[in-house]
Amino acid sequence: MAGPEMPMNIVHGTHAELILFLVLNMWPSHFGLPILLAIVLFSKHVQRYPTFVNLLVVFMVVGFSSSLLVYAGKASGPEPSRALCLTQASLLYGMPGMASVAVLTLVYQMLITIRAAVHKHTYRENEHAVRLWMMIIAPYAVWILFIIATVLVGIEDPANVSRDRRFFYCSVKSNPLTDTLTMFAAVVLFATFVLEVWTIVLFCKRGNSGMFTTLELDLPLRILAFGIYILVAFSLSLLSMKAPESPIPDLIIASAATVVILIFGTQRDILRAICFWRQSQHWNESSS
Repeated sequence: MAGPEMPMNIVHGTHAELILFLVLNMWPSHFGLPILLAIVLFSKHVQRYPTFVNLLVVFMVVGFSSSLLVYAGKASGPEPSRALCLTQASLLYGMPGMASVAVLTLVYQMLITIRAAVHKHTYRENEHAVRLWMMIIAPYAVWILFIIATVLVGIEDPANVSRDRRFFYCSVKSNPLTDTLTMFAAVVLFATFVLEVWTIVLFCKRGNSGMFTTLELDLPLRILAFGIYILVAFSLSLLSMKAPESPIPDLIIASAATVVILIFGTQRDILRAICFWRQSQHWNESSS
């Protein structure tokens, strides 16, 4: 017995917007983020939280998943096969939960590090190995959980699996599933907001004491800025799952990886690692 007829073209996008969506997903995940990740991993002069490395990997996974139809030559034209479409839908439906948890863990690790500094304690990651590994694994555990849920829903009624419905990528029509995704991501985003406010309060209380130098504040402030962007972008993305008519929310969330590169890839130590042929004297003169 055939399933219910799918509403077609709920998201009203143009071919130019489709190209923009794919570019925003592909250039960071296939080029920009791998370079930034390599610098963080292999440069002796660049140190970052493990959860920051995790964030880069997460957004690379998101970009690869969003590009799946391009690899198969099915980004436009006739509908992809049900199997291919369900594969992409499953990967992407796990994305809001995975990415939001990755941001939450990064903000949390920043907070506990700053809090330790405020209370004049030395924070050593090797003393909290279990907690660190839980923070690293958590985004992928959430991702896999929602992948399984989406696959089960899609297999139950394959007629509800379609690319045309969301225009940019494949989706599964299921109100209970999207409600669960929305609620989970909303709770995580709220928790992230609370941690960011907590961090800002610490800055306000201690910022005038001279405890933190401008250089030491650079990364935390960038993380806070990115966290605020993610709160706005993911809120739009979650709203688009409930009322998916405009292509703008999907394009905004697709720009997240580019924002990661612009915010974190322009720090002085990163730029110094990229421009390795420059003499350190030039950097010292330019910063004086």
